[in-house]
Amino acid sequence: MTFTAHPQGPYRRLVPAWMPPEAITKARRPADLAEVEAMAAKLEPSLSKAILGALQAQAAAVDIDAIAEALKSGDVNKVMALLQLPPAEGVTNALQDTVWSAGGVAAKTINDRIAGAAFQFNRLNPRLIDWLQTYSLGLIRQIDETTREGVREVLISGMRAGQNPRDQARSIKPVIGLTARQAKAVDNFKKELESFHLRGGAAGWNLGGKISRAPGGAQTYALDAEGNVKDGILERRLRDFRFDGTLKNAMATGKPLTEAQIDKMVAAYSRKYLQFRAQTIARTEALRTTNFGIQDAWRQAIDEFKVPEQLVRRQWIVARDERLCEICGPIPAMNPKRGVKFGQPFNTPQGPMTLPPAHPNCRCTVWIRRFEAEQLAD
Repeated sequence: MTFTAHPQGPYRRLVPAWMPPEAITKARRPADLAEVEAMAAKLEPSLSKAILGALQAQAAAVDIDAIAEALKSGDVNKVMALLQLPPAEGVTNALQDTVWSAGGVAAKTINDRIAGAAFQFNRLNPRLIDWLQTYSLGLIRQIDETTREGVREVLISGMRAGQNPRDQARSIKPVIGLTARQAKAVDNFKKELESFHLRGGAAGWNLGGKISRAPGGAQTYALDAEGNVKDGILERRLRDFRFDGTLKNAMATGKPLTEAQIDKMVAAYSRKYLQFRAQTIARTEALRTTNFGIQDAWRQAIDEFKVPEQLVRRQWIVARDERLCEICGPIPAMNPKRGVKFGQPFNTPQGPMTLPPAHPNCRCTVWIRRFEAEQLAD
């Protein structure tokens, strides 16, 4: 990536070359757009709670004894068949509430901007119901599939290491609900704890340090360009800091951590990863469903001849701050200044997209506006 110096402000700093100077200043944003963003943020906790509950239910449903027995055959598929994950109850209702709320806000916007529109958002619109059913089932299926991939990753790793069936079964419990990448991080964390007493130091772990917190007290995590936690061997930000004294003592005495101590630390580490995953999914999907609710309200208004489709344009709105990523940053410049036509996808570095988010933890939104014919003539 190419960087250039940004001259504004008391300090010079480097920003990506594709980012215009105004992109890191507070842009003038329509009040209704700010209302939509605030609504997505408000709905995010309820969706996160529903997703976390579904993930925890999956973990609670696993029969470790049955899995240990199946592992004696060495057949991974036989073990996977035992993972009868329960349905992600509550997720569908949370997604539905988000879409409905966004549609209601968009309907108000349409009526405020367009004289005589008298438009009401229809929650029972067949197209909307079909989308909600398909989308929620797809999200739940994706959660289930990634959970299975995470379990398979740990199972195969245990087999390669020659673990006995009981130890392998115990290794599965903490990774239920996690992606393959996250499950591997938990499995690696456990392996590190098993030999922690042999360390001469723990550079990067910041033992005895404090959790980084955002305003309001929520724990914050460093993310990579794709929205994943930077949680490598030297960056165990998701561990429970309350066990740091135990870790220090193991290094100082050279005495191995007990199986019970390791299990507690791994379980705590897994819980935080599970919470992070639920928050990440919720943040992304709250924005996706909010954007869809807004768009569907405009589609309903167009179908009811309240708004002429040829005068409606959609604009991709990025977050205007230093966290603007290289995926989303170029998108506004890749599309017409007044936005794309209502039924047209946006051009993005990743190919055509109908709506944001473009990636996990994306903070982009869509602003839809009716123009006058003369405004679109230039």
